[in-house]
Amino acid sequence: MDESQSLLFDDPESTIGRRALNVVRANAESVATFDLSYFSGYRSMKSLTYTSSIPMIADLVANQGFEDFECVFGHSGIVSREAASILAFQNVAQERLSNAIIGVRGSGADNRQAVRQTIYRRVADGEVRFFVVKDSIAHAKIYLLEGDGKRRVIVGSANLSERAFSGRQAETLVVFDDDETAWNHYLTQYKAVRDAATSRLPLTQTPHETKGARIEETPALIEAQSEEDGTTLYVPAEPSGEAGYSVPEITVRMEAIKPALRRGLADLRPDRGGRLRIKPRVVKQIAQIVRSREAEAGPNTYLSRRDAGFVLCDEPMSLDADSEQARSDVEQWMAFFANYENGFVGDVPRLQRDYFAFMCWFYMAPLMCDLRNAALRTNAFSFDQPLFAVLYGSSNCGKTSLVEALMASMFAYPRIVDTQDFTPGKLRALQQAYKRFPVVFDDVTRDRFNRYADEIIKDETIPYAEYPCFALSMNADARCFKPEIVKRCLMIYTRTALPGDNTKARRSLQRSVAQIRDRMGTALYRTYLKRATAALDAARNGAEGASQFSEPREADAIDALNLSSTILCELIDELLPPGKSRPDWCAPMTLASYQERAFERPRLFLANLLGADRHHAARRPSEGCWTLSGNRIVVSVSAMEFSRTRADIPDWLLDDTASSAGQITLDRKLTEDFLGARIRPPRRWPWRR
Repeated sequence: MDESQSLLFDDPESTIGRRALNVVRANAESVATFDLSYFSGYRSMKSLTYTSSIPMIADLVANQGFEDFECVFGHSGIVSREAASILAFQNVAQERLSNAIIGVRGSGADNRQAVRQTIYRRVADGEVRFFVVKDSIAHAKIYLLEGDGKRRVIVGSANLSERAFSGRQAETLVVFDDDETAWNHYLTQYKAVRDAATSRLPLTQTPHETKGARIEETPALIEAQSEEDGTTLYVPAEPSGEAGYSVPEITVRMEAIKPALRRGLADLRPDRGGRLRIKPRVVKQIAQIVRSREAEAGPNTYLSRRDAGFVLCDEPMSLDADSEQARSDVEQWMAFFANYENGFVGDVPRLQRDYFAFMCWFYMAPLMCDLRNAALRTNAFSFDQPLFAVLYGSSNCGKTSLVEALMASMFAYPRIVDTQDFTPGKLRALQQAYKRFPVVFDDVTRDRFNRYADEIIKDETIPYAEYPCFALSMNADARCFKPEIVKRCLMIYTRTALPGDNTKARRSLQRSVAQIRDRMGTALYRTYLKRATAALDAARNGAEGASQFSEPREADAIDALNLSSTILCELIDELLPPGKSRPDWCAPMTLASYQERAFERPRLFLANLLGADRHHAARRPSEGCWTLSGNRIVVSVSAMEFSRTRADIPDWLLDDTASSAGQITLDRKLTEDFLGARIRPPRRWPWRR
């Protein structure tokens, strides 16, 4: 060992403080097959591994006879950059360790119980110690064994798990026996993690036969309770922006590539051995699909605000726009909305106004995070700045063409995310990667929405300053959504659509939309964004002279839909040709009006359910009826209709304490407020005086 190496190991703090990546130079002597005998014949073991190895660790403690055992549970790329994720990881590690010890091996139930009790006793006595990382530095796998004058170091890629050490997966292990340089180096590295970046996992003498650790048993929270000044949790800073392969970046790139690969491989199936043969013609086909999609999708997708401007996909986005091009954009939008009058069946004026509302929300989407951040900082009501919009209804109602036209008018190209990626994990990655760029899912299935929407939409803990809005289009009816989803989203529902057999009208509409998109530029949106940004800055700074929708006040008081629709209407007034006025569908609106309309169908359903002809005096109870009982409305329903009827009624109207099989009980006052009418029995006229 030369002088520089000696200084390095004599001063461990130099290694820790510099966070240097060290190289251990070694010579290979031989190659052998691994078995557990490599851990035998030693009195103590120290290990740094991942949580997936907990069952094997419990067996080692019970069966290898170590007098002293210590383990640090690390994790590669442990968690997102927020304290909640670090604490959640610690809690899960605590739970898995307890479950593994409860299931530790032994011959017979009595023997297993004895082994478990021995482990818990040894933990209580300090002979066995477990730690869990509380930041993201623990990437290595290190196993240090010592006893009877011998020292062994095992390092490599393998976790301390049966699968990793079985040889069934490609792993690398390197063994150093009685090598002072290796021992000092890896012991220093191990101690740096254990002493500076871990919390101790406490275990009681009796196992917890439960499904999970209580939240207050999270190691860092135990430390916080035991010390007067609490404990310190290291939360990694945001990345500096250097190029790399972070998990969110990889996820987003995979999302961009997967649809083309899925399409190119659609006709191929693996053989019985799981092998998929890809021939040259398939490669050529995939390459063509990928190139065509990349040409359409454009470069790496994100939108970020920098100083006084914006950056779109690594390029500055100028907010200065040619007024003539902006006038042309307004003309294209007038023509686009006029298309709905050509062959659509239903309430066309309402469809136009609803789609204009969606346009106003979508245009405001890149600034919605600013509004929400201001509201959340003051613990204000944040439903006035919805991050999600759901555009749903009948097929052939123009949902997809509207979204594509909006994205083209904002960013010059549409970017639709594959619906297979509508999962909580993928959406969190998109939140970080897309920044302010709206995330659009087209034609989300009802099943996928029902499985994931609750967790996604109700999660208000977003650890980023910039994050996108999410727009979803669906073919669904109005009964598909829970009240807690409805109140957090902008819900746009329509049954107005082109008849399925009107092929001529559909083709004409498609040609018209394609021509409009070709002529549409981004000048109108850049003008809008410049004005909206100035209005929000004025509202936040309390500047005088702000217009009526952004008078000096807290940003959390702003109705996002009202702000956006007012700006857009003002711009359209300015850019329309002289003598031409805005159409009726183009008018300022409030979010409150659309939140009320989201409950139109439940209101209509309840009005029919509580109609006069359904009162018990007019119908036999077995056919379905209602009656009054003090401040309650009791509705009789059949067993087959019970669940469906209950799902169609807003949950805050239900009185579950008085409901029973075959009867649904409603709070009378709340129901009357919801319907805007008194609930009373129908007046019965006598047959004679």
